Amino acid sequence: MQAIDVLCIGDLDVDMFISVPAIPGFDQKIAGENHGQMPGGMSANCAVAVARLGLASRLVAAVGSDASGSFAVEKIRADGVDVDHLIHREDTNTFMCVVLISPSGEKSLIKLETEAYLPYANELTDDAFAGVRHVHLTFGRPELAHKALTMARVKGITTSLDLEPPDIARNPKLLRSILPLIDTLFLNAEAYAMAASALGETLLPAHLHEHGEILVTLGALGCRRLSGEDRLDQPGFAVEALDTTGAGDCFAGAYLAARLEGLEPQDAMILANGAAALATTGIGAQTAMPLRRDVDAFVARHTDRRPDKDIRPATGDLHA
Repeated sequence: MQAIDVLCIGDLDVDMFISVPAIPGFDQKIAGENHGQMPGGMSANCAVAVARLGLASRLVAAVGSDASGSFAVEKIRADGVDVDHLIHREDTNTFMCVVLISPSGEKSLIKLETEAYLPYANELTDDAFAGVRHVHLTFGRPELAHKALTMARVKGITTSLDLEPPDIARNPKLLRSILPLIDTLFLNAEAYAMAASALGETLLPAHLHEHGEILVTLGALGCRRLSGEDRLDQPGFAVEALDTTGAGDCFAGAYLAARLEGLEPQDAMILANGAAALATTGIGAQTAMPLRRDVDAFVARHTDRRPDKDIRPATGDLHA
């Protein structure tokens, strides 16, 4: 049985990237530069990030029967992601996003959802969880997230979830019920505020599983970790950003990889900030996702606190 460090459950898509000087309004035209199509999807991006950092990842996602789906699958397979548990939907186009990139590298997304957007809860199998140390997923289909988190908890597998504002809006009531199933919650500042609004109270680590942690990504400013009563801020790294698509997914994958290797939270935050910064230096969610040696070299050049790349125990948890 193959040992899998991180099982990612969620979306696999094909992104079309277009650079624009500004976002056009209704009934307006604007000239843009087409950078072509590349594989993406929050869960697929995280799986690629984990694989490029030297750990084993598996993806459970839905994919259409079109050429775009085959293209995306082959690309992430080439990165070493286990794709044997993908769900193939016949006579269906693969989920796609149109990504508009600003001159500063910030992105706006248009999601073209299809029947191959996400798996359904009843499509999860025990086989997909075999040999897995950690399960990471999104909240794009709340019923899927609840089922996957429950299965992981029953099997004694640690969990994480990447929470985005549009997904909170899909089912805010279910959010409270799944938080106790989560060990590590990733979200940006907007999602953090929106989650608090949905809960009717400040989102705290106490809402999560015992010893849970919240990682709030702050873009170029870095990240913040909330654990127990403690708060830890870690500054980001300055780079010439071309495209921020997938940077948050890379952050999550790098943080999980570092913690599974045995790094302390602050060192994991430094490594994740470095990986996410490097991921913004190319067009495409996965294009510039770095290898571990590149992250180590980048961090060493920009800080006097360098994560110990030699910490690679055979087993470990995300929490002390």
